[in-house]
Amino acid sequence: MLLYILFSSITCLAVLFTPARSSSCSHRLEVHLAFLVLVTTSVYSFFFDNVVKGKPDAYSLISCAAFATMSLGLSNLTQFGFQIDLLYFFCGVLTVQLMKIKLWLVIVGGGFSYSLLRLRDYPSDTQGENLQLQVQNQVIIQVDDSGRFSNSSHDMMSQQANADVESTLGTSPEDGNFRFQDHPLTQSNSPSQDGSVDDVLIIQQQLMNCVKELEKENKMLVAMACSHVNKYLEAVFDSKEVPYGDVNLVMDALPSEVMRRLKETMELMVNAGFMEECSNIYSKWRREFLEQCLRALGLQFETPNNEDVEKWLKTCKAAANILFPNENRLFNYLFSGIPVAAANVSINKVCKEVIIGLVSFADTIMTTGNLPNLLFNIVPKMSESFVELSREFMTLGPYRKYSFIDDINDVLETLDMLNTLREFIYSNKVQAPVTDGGPHLITEEAMDCIHLICEDKIKQRGDQTYRMGNSTFWVVIGRMIELLESELEVKSKDYYADPALGYVFMINNLSYIEQKTLDLKFDDDWFRQNRAKVEQNCNLYLRSSWNKMVDFLKVETNESAEPDVVANLMKDKLHLFNLHFEETRKIQSAWTVSDKRLKKRIIKSIEEFLLPQYGIFCDKFRVVFTNQAHNYIKFGFLDIQNCLRHLFLGYEYMNMKHKKRGVI
Repeated sequence: MLLYILFSSITCLAVLFTPARSSSCSHRLEVHLAFLVLVTTSVYSFFFDNVVKGKPDAYSLISCAAFATMSLGLSNLTQFGFQIDLLYFFCGVLTVQLMKIKLWLVIVGGGFSYSLLRLRDYPSDTQGENLQLQVQNQVIIQVDDSGRFSNSSHDMMSQQANADVESTLGTSPEDGNFRFQDHPLTQSNSPSQDGSVDDVLIIQQQLMNCVKELEKENKMLVAMACSHVNKYLEAVFDSKEVPYGDVNLVMDALPSEVMRRLKETMELMVNAGFMEECSNIYSKWRREFLEQCLRALGLQFETPNNEDVEKWLKTCKAAANILFPNENRLFNYLFSGIPVAAANVSINKVCKEVIIGLVSFADTIMTTGNLPNLLFNIVPKMSESFVELSREFMTLGPYRKYSFIDDINDVLETLDMLNTLREFIYSNKVQAPVTDGGPHLITEEAMDCIHLICEDKIKQRGDQTYRMGNSTFWVVIGRMIELLESELEVKSKDYYADPALGYVFMINNLSYIEQKTLDLKFDDDWFRQNRAKVEQNCNLYLRSSWNKMVDFLKVETNESAEPDVVANLMKDKLHLFNLHFEETRKIQSAWTVSDKRLKKRIIKSIEEFLLPQYGIFCDKFRVVFTNQAHNYIKFGFLDIQNCLRHLFLGYEYMNMKHKKRGVI
């Protein structure tokens, strides 16, 4: 019994783990063999059921389990097509026999059958996890006399290539025992689809083995790169003499023989039509190295605070001047004989993650950071860093082929705009106050600049309505306009002793800002907010300038007051009103409101605010003074309206004064 179990186990294992070989049997032979196996298993099942009465013995159970396991091995060894049917048959027989012993043993039989089926699928699963290789039909690699590689649909690899499968596929990338072939893959003349699969797997495994061996150097290489980066950053940020970054650091440290094999294997794989798979393996290897370097340097950044801004600047410097140039040098060597398309895809995948992280952080800083600190301390340094990054990728050749180049250029455009607007808003020029409350020079220059920048952006991105939250660029535009408005508000208080003129100044500047943005297709919410600010300043102007005038027209007396006291009080009130109205009219006639429709609206508001109160006062005054009232009332209703319509004439009023004096 023990000997039977022992020999059955040895036979099963020998068949199960024997390396698979390609089959060249014909379709007719497969059909006849399948029919023969079907008849044999049917006869076996018939005699087994007639002979076995009662519960099966241990020999039967072990035999069925052994036959099922050997069927599994045969399915990996040969390509006849009936092996899986044998596996199902013997698994079923074993399960039925176990149920005859005890019904619950169906669980044991089912578990054994399921494990064999999973074991059958295991190799294909692991291969898919390692690379997700998409094998195309009859992809064969040829080597011509010149040593160049090409695809063929009729030729396949020699028996030596199958030996390579045994040596390379039998070795896992995880163990340290790698073996390489010193010869290139050779040509064979026997066509087989399975042979092409083996060819691709040979190249794939050799590529992964090369990368795995090079990854062993990462610990040493990361430490060496970090040491060089630290010295470089220390020199940069301490204003010392900045050394040149060593662009050969990585290439010089990697084993030259392994690099040679890696280059040859990558050429084989790309020329065989597996550019994407080759690119995935290469880019994963290099991305992990970059991540290890940044992690070792402590250059991760997450939140937009001052400490992370410093880390961001260091990361940008390290990437632009050391890490990416070294990747560029390695890339140029390995991809020198590979089509440009494959090369572009690979370098794009290697650098994209780091670039997107840098761009995303810059976007966050520009849209949320404190603007004055941003404009003076951060933006100039960020601009310099992104220019260095951009310059590095321009050296790679087809500059526009990389998906992240547009992201870098977008950030550079926004940073350049911030630098330009900073010069306008915080100009060092000595600027005199605008005496008539008209638009300030910084408003005109800043908004003209914004208008030109936005027009260019619209031409680049097409005809659409822009919301201030749509992208970093438009968020920054909105923030810069808000900064301009806050600076104007400060000037309105510094320039003008009369608060009313300060409000007129803000009305004019806000109106100018709106006028310059009308054709930029800003969204309706932005215009509503801007008009609300204009309306607020109009109300503040009315209260500041004309509330006092209305107060003169209010006479508060009690019923017991003497008539003479009331009459004198009303005369004094009217006198003060006449003086202040005349003075206000003269002063505010020299002011300006550049928007004509807004000017009419303000004058209309003054009339609606002032005239009803003035009419009530004049009626009371006439009751007290009867026929003598006209001696004191200087302005009638039409006079008041005529004076108000001459408000905000600006330069027109000044010209009228000069003409009266005979200057003009």
